[in-house]
Amino acid sequence: MNEKLQKYLDGVFSSYEDGHVVRELKEEMFVNLQEKFNDYKAQGYDEETAYKMTIDCIGDVKEIIESISDKTKELKQMVRKDLSKINLTDSDLKGVAVHDGKFDYSDLRRSDFSGSDLKGSSFKCSALNEVRFDFADLTEAKLSMSDLGNVSFDGVILTGARISSCGLKNASFKNTVLDNTHFVSSDLSGICFDNQTFNNTTIEKCSLKGTSFKNAILKNVSFKNSDVKKAVFDGAAMDKLTYAVLKGSKADLANVTVI
Repeated sequence: MNEKLQKYLDGVFSSYEDGHVVRELKEEMFVNLQEKFNDYKAQGYDEETAYKMTIDCIGDVKEIIESISDKTKELKQMVRKDLSKINLTDSDLKGVAVHDGKFDYSDLRRSDFSGSDLKGSSFKCSALNEVRFDFADLTEAKLSMSDLGNVSFDGVILTGARISSCGLKNASFKNTVLDNTHFVSSDLSGICFDNQTFNNTTIEKCSLKGTSFKNAILKNVSFKNSDVKKAVFDGAAMDKLTYAVLKGSKADLANVTVI
């Protein structure tokens, strides 16, 4: 019967965009339908009667679904809009183009910006926990005083971006472009930058306890006022200037290569 309920919901949702919020609503409704069906069965109704009563109790969900679908379409058409101080939690924003946009003081938790063009956008004092920026373009973006815990920056272009006064616990930076990126007064403890390439990157006044740069390439990288003694550089390759700066700050460079 669970399969029959699932097929019913598949039919109800078949004409709507398969975004994150719509999927979440569908999953929640499926759980509710299961509970309703089991309640009717426990009351002594046979399976077919219990199934019909379960479906009848749903009512018309078309208005709810269309409202969510319309919101998703509207968000995907945003260009140069001020989106400050609004609630966009759990929003499906994959592929949006918002140049120089403002997401300041907004709640963006668990939203998905994968593949989006966010050049020059500002995320000041925003809630960004568990946001996905995978393969997004954050060139010259400004992320300041925001909680970036569990954020995914995998494959992101962060060229010229400024990340300041942010908590980055468990953030992921796989295959990220970090040229001219400026990290300042942020907690980078435990972050994995293994195999990354850093060009003209600045890491200023940052906590680097357990931060890993294994097998990374560092060219003209500044670690101004950051505690590099607690960072890991095993297998890294770096230019002479970067090496000299780290050596002077007593970083462990026993297994690095100077290029």
